[in-house]
Amino acid sequence: MMKKANEILDKVEIPFILIWEFMLIVRMISTYSLIPSKVDSFIFAIISLVGGLLFIRNGLDWVKKREKPSILLLLFTLALIVTSVANAPTGLVANVKLIIWEVLFFFVVYEVGKKNPKALFSWVEKVLVFTWFILLVISLGMFFVQFQYTMPLDKLYYGIRMGFFENRLYGVFVDPNYSATISVVSICFSFHLLKEAKSKLFKGFLIVNLVFAFFFVVLSGSRTAMIEIMAITILWVFFYFYYTKKAMALLKRLVLSAVLALLAVMTLYFTMDITQKVSVVTAEAVSKVIVIKTTDGKDDISLDRPDTGEDSDISNSRFKLWNSAVEIFKTKPLIGPSPKGLLQYAQKNLPHSWISQKEQTPHNFFFFLLATTGLIGTVPFVLFVLYNMIKAIITLFKMNRTNYLDYLFQCLIVLTILISACLIPDVVLVTRLGAMLFFLYIGRLNSKNELETSEL
Repeated sequence: MMKKANEILDKVEIPFILIWEFMLIVRMISTYSLIPSKVDSFIFAIISLVGGLLFIRNGLDWVKKREKPSILLLLFTLALIVTSVANAPTGLVANVKLIIWEVLFFFVVYEVGKKNPKALFSWVEKVLVFTWFILLVISLGMFFVQFQYTMPLDKLYYGIRMGFFENRLYGVFVDPNYSATISVVSICFSFHLLKEAKSKLFKGFLIVNLVFAFFFVVLSGSRTAMIEIMAITILWVFFYFYYTKKAMALLKRLVLSAVLALLAVMTLYFTMDITQKVSVVTAEAVSKVIVIKTTDGKDDISLDRPDTGEDSDISNSRFKLWNSAVEIFKTKPLIGPSPKGLLQYAQKNLPHSWISQKEQTPHNFFFFLLATTGLIGTVPFVLFVLYNMIKAIITLFKMNRTNYLDYLFQCLIVLTILISACLIPDVVLVTRLGAMLFFLYIGRLNSKNELETSEL
C-alpha cells in the first residue's frame, strides 16, 4: 500500500510543481485580483493539500532512510511556530497559513530541487518562458500605444495599475519590481534553453523572448532589476572565462576575467540607456498614430521616475522602512511580534513608526525577519543563506563540478532572487514565485546527484 502511494506521489511531484508555478505566475497579473478570493483560496487549498501529502511522504522517507532535512530551515520553522503561538491570538490563523506555505517551500520544493530531476527543471523553465512571453507581448504593446488604466482595489496596496503609469511600465502586472525580476529570470532561462535547443523555430522564439524581457526590465523603471541584471552579468562573465581559460596562470586568469566582466557590465549599461531612448522615440511615434488612452494628458513620454528625483528619497522610503523595522526589533528582540502581527503591533506600540503609518512591510528580507521573528528566526535563516552563498563561491572557484556551467547558471537564478529579496519582499515570509524559484534552485545547488571532481 505504501509502495503504491509512493509511486503515485512520485508521478504527482513534477505536475504539482508546474501547476503551482503557473498559478504563482497568474497571481502576478493585476486583473487576477478581480477574481473572488474564494476561488483563489480553493485553488491554493488543493495545491497545499497535495503539497502536504508530499511533505508527509518526505518525512517518512527521512525516518526510513535516516536522513534529515535542513537543520537551519527546521529551526527557522520552529521559530515561526514559537512566535506565532507566543503572540496569539493576534494573526494566529494567518500565521498558520503562512507556516504551511513556508513548510512546503522548505521541505517539498527545496527537497525536489535536491533530487535534481532534469525533466522538471526543463519544464519549469519552459513554462515560465512561454507564459511570460505572452504577458510581455501584451505589456510592451501597452507601452508603445501608451495605454493606461487604474482603479482602486482593497486587495492591492496601490489598486490596479495597468500599462504605463508614473513613467514606469506596469503592463499587465501587479508590481513592476516583481515582474522585472521575473523578466531577468526569464532571460536566464532563455539563455539556458537556447544552449540546448535544436529547433530553429524554438531558437528564434527564445531570442525574441530575450529581447522582449530585456525591454521590459528597462522600461519597468525597476532599479532592483537593473542591479540584478548587472550583477548576474558580472558573475557569469567572470566565472565563464575563469573556467574556460584554465590553461592560463591563475593571476592572469583572474585579471582577464575581472576586466572582461567590467567591460561586459559597462556595455550592458550603455545598451540599457540606448534601449530607453529608442523605446521613447518609438512610443512617441506610435502613440501619435494609435492612441488608446493618453498618459495624464501629456504628449511627452519620459522614463524618469518622479518618486526618485532630486527632491525624493533615493531609496523610495526603503531606508525609513528599515529603520522602522529596527525600532520594532528593539522592543521585542527575541521572538518578535510574528509575521502577521507586525502591523497591528506597530500601530499599537509604535504608532509614529514608518511601518505603522504606511502599512508596509520592510522591503528587505533581513529587516523583515528582525522585525517579525526576532533573533530566533533571523539567525537560522540568515545562516542558511550565508552557508549556501559561501559554499557556492568556493565551488565556483574550485571548479570541482562536472556540470560547472550548469552550476553557474543555477547560481545566477539564486542570486537574482536574493538581490530582489534585499530590496523588495521576497524569498521568505511570502508566497511568491520568487520564493519558489529560490528554494527550487538552491536545492539544486545542494544536489547530491552531481559528481564532484578535484580540478584544483
